[in-house]
Amino acid sequence: MSQMKILFVSPEVSPLVRTGGLGDVVGSLPHALAKERLDVRIVCPLHQSCRKLTRDLYPKPISIRLGKKTYSFSVSSTRLGDSNILVYFIGNDSLFDRRGVYSDEDGDFPDNALRAFALSKAAIELEKSIDWQPDIFHAHDWMAAPTSAFLNQKKKKLKRKVGSVLTIHNLEHQGVFSYDDFKDSGLPLSYWGIDGFEHNGALNLLKGGIQHADKLTTVSPTYADEIKTTAFGQGLEKSLIYRAADLIGILNGIDEKAWDPENDDAIPQKLNIGSATKGKKGCKLALQEELGLSREKVVPLYGVVSRLYQQKGLDLLLDIMPELLKQKNCQFAILGSGDSKEERAFRQLSKSHPTQVASFIGFDDGLARRIFAGSDFFLMPSRFEPCGLSQQYALRYGSIPIARRTGGLADTITPVESKSKSANGFLFDRPHPQELAKVIHKSLALYQDQSAFLNTRKNAMHSSFSWAAAALQYVKTYEWALEKKAQ
Repeated sequence: MSQMKILFVSPEVSPLVRTGGLGDVVGSLPHALAKERLDVRIVCPLHQSCRKLTRDLYPKPISIRLGKKTYSFSVSSTRLGDSNILVYFIGNDSLFDRRGVYSDEDGDFPDNALRAFALSKAAIELEKSIDWQPDIFHAHDWMAAPTSAFLNQKKKKLKRKVGSVLTIHNLEHQGVFSYDDFKDSGLPLSYWGIDGFEHNGALNLLKGGIQHADKLTTVSPTYADEIKTTAFGQGLEKSLIYRAADLIGILNGIDEKAWDPENDDAIPQKLNIGSATKGKKGCKLALQEELGLSREKVVPLYGVVSRLYQQKGLDLLLDIMPELLKQKNCQFAILGSGDSKEERAFRQLSKSHPTQVASFIGFDDGLARRIFAGSDFFLMPSRFEPCGLSQQYALRYGSIPIARRTGGLADTITPVESKSKSANGFLFDRPHPQELAKVIHKSLALYQDQSAFLNTRKNAMHSSFSWAAAALQYVKTYEWALEKKAQ
């Protein structure tokens, strides 16, 4: 078989434009796929933040019709990092020249449905401009989800076998709009309805993608099982059960070069398994000094790097922190932003316990890395977590994770209570403050047994989450998608 050609379709790609984990995955996975000898390229809107990048402009623009209007898109490209992987930008000022990717200070953009259709349809038409034809269109999340429907609409005109894959990064975000928005897509009316984009009378972009893609993936095996249930299905469980034979859970990796504690200039002391004790102590003392916490080697420091909203479960931590702080035997370093009530509560705890709690509201990549490096334990009490990257970063930097047994957290953490020789963290089941309190007390007990604690820390640092294994699974998924097209 000739070299397989894969086109990623995504609203964001790190480090060029990023709002969260989706951008990280789209910016990392292609490197691993290229090592498997796939020709992988990416198409992304030319957001305002991308305009300053050095780009090569293609002479032939793309013209597509949406609703009653014809839109023209410029096509330009740049390289992904220091690789030869091409990132194509489709540019249209009226749709994409904005301060945000999905929203600005006034909230979500009201024409996000049109913007999603534009990205998806332009991806299908891109080959006319660049003289390169994908074998697989790999769409990512709701804004690119209609890609497979536009491909199916066009398949009779194609003289080659082409497959589609949709990756669901977070089922909570679905792209819900109106029937009038659907009519602007130009897709056949037969694509509406229960087997298409309609869900509870509204346009649901993610559901349309689920119904139309040849294969579906999500970002961890446990999450793939969870989203077929009422508890985690976010209202789309029936569609996912219907497509269950084509749904595959593939655990996300991390960029182990970008997150390498032996070569991270943001942390004060380099970390590796051989010098874990000395290096971690140095990073901890430096973090305590930076954040104004009392400099104590023998008090465990708990780190948090997170968005502050309901999914992440930090309200559970807020409920139990006053009692934990009374015992004077732990410290907390909090970095995050989101829910204003949670922000105020963490700020107040910092004021009332300045030597035990440090809260930084916002985001700072360097500080995040220093928290991973300087903390003894890392808290992720998420109500649900499709994959989670932070626990993987924490493990790599020797911070033992404490997390709920859900999604990718369950797939990456081997709990201490399992008595496994490879135990690298703690898991709890019920999203309740007292359940979190119990597992934190277990971690305090582990910390008192320094031999067991250091062994668990070494297990954490031994954990490997490279993209290599995931890449092999994606290659197989692409092959299955093409086999399905041949049937």
